[in-house]
Amino acid sequence: MKIEKILVPVDFSPCSRAALKYAVHFGNHLGSTAVDVLHVWRPPMYLDPATKLQEPGGKEAMLHDFVQRQAGQAMKEFLVELEEGGQFEVQGRLETGPLPQTILQIAVEGAYDLIVMGTHGASTDTKLGSVAQKVVRNAACPVLTIRY
Repeated sequence: MKIEKILVPVDFSPCSRAALKYAVHFGNHLGSTAVDVLHVWRPPMYLDPATKLQEPGGKEAMLHDFVQRQAGQAMKEFLVELEEGGQFEVQGRLETGPLPQTILQIAVEGAYDLIVMGTHGASTDTKLGSVAQKVVRNAACPVLTIRY
């Protein structure tokens, strides 16, 4: 079995950082060609993503655009910390939507061979968070969960 493409869903928490390090390590040893890092933002149900807000400096922006810029910056910083040294490129990707469903959809569309993700995000300390549980139960490919 060849693991060429690895998807790593992240929320920029220490647990997802550990998952990314494992994914890169496994990718190096398994001869992977790609490790893609995915961050999914779910807009709050009570706010329209087109809601306008005031940014520092008086500039007006839509909530969705502001969040995309913030997440993009966080992704850059997250990936800079990575000590890669692999035979593949690590790329970041930002998406908007419901968390487990978007992760599962991206995994199928991208024909990923493995999903590596943290057992829980920044907001919980349970043994296996709800997003990880849903991905493990419904993924079309193997899922490796990393506990931090």
